[in-house]
Amino acid sequence: MELGDRMAVNSMTGFARTNGQYTVEPTTLQDDTLTVAKDIANQTTWSIELRSVNGKGLDIKVRMPNTLEAIEQKIKKQLSSKINRGNVSVNILVKNQETKGTLELNQVAFQDILKAAKTASELSKLPMPSLDALLNMRGVLKEQEAQEDETITKQLHNNILLSLDEVLDAFLIARGEEGAKLQTIITTRLNQIHELTERVTKIAQDQPDQLKQKIKENIALLTQTSQEFDQDRLHQEAMIIAVKADISEELDRLKAHVEQAHDLLGRDEPIGRRLDFLCQEFNREANTLCSKSHSKELTYIGLELKTIIDQLREQVQNIE
Repeated sequence: MELGDRMAVNSMTGFARTNGQYTVEPTTLQDDTLTVAKDIANQTTWSIELRSVNGKGLDIKVRMPNTLEAIEQKIKKQLSSKINRGNVSVNILVKNQETKGTLELNQVAFQDILKAAKTASELSKLPMPSLDALLNMRGVLKEQEAQEDETITKQLHNNILLSLDEVLDAFLIARGEEGAKLQTIITTRLNQIHELTERVTKIAQDQPDQLKQKIKENIALLTQTSQEFDQDRLHQEAMIIAVKADISEELDRLKAHVEQAHDLLGRDEPIGRRLDFLCQEFNREANTLCSKSHSKELTYIGLELKTIIDQLREQVQNIE
């Protein structure tokens, strides 16, 4: 899946890794009589890992060598330009191959050793020592540590930032793929909430008649036990009970919340916070339904609705 094809829903969970390397080519040291290799083929390799889990906001933690401190803020800026939420960990490991500094030839010492070797060869009637043997004599070659080159360091930093772009693209794709799975689950939960709401709507149509019958039975029971029962007060209490049992507003809000959630899922922007808020509203309406229930069936559906909403919220917690 290409970046341009990513779905609107992105997970806050993701992982990606990449490797890179940067090589400075070797040069040579040339003198009037001898050319000596400057073995400074400086190859730097690195690996970058990006991983994240859910979080209330965006929190970026970077672990890397001290030599890269100069680009830490660039790294955070690069990530925050494309990531909106989540606890993000960046781990950069850098390894330099063992390098040698420049080798300087001590010409005076070499000439002295060369003369001594010729004299020894003539006196002993033995072959002259090899060049390698002469160069390995103490004091002939002196190694100087390679000095840090600002241009090379800058190029190395630029290459690492380019690698970060590469791993960031892979990281966003991984988040998008995980988000697509979450979207499927969330859509299923929203459809279940819609189906349960429709069932409650049908039951609610019969609830006034059931409530009316129950009130009549209570009235009959009370009038049998008391001749001085206040009929007007009883009528008022019955009306209050009927109003409190009305769940039409809760049902309307549940349906509106479902529509709004589907609308959010189609937007190409971070929607996790708003979906989380909707889950709170879903739960509020479900609690009210259960408190107003006057039938076992309605109570059962209300509890089932709360279970589905909890499952929905668990998934929403991972949405960016």
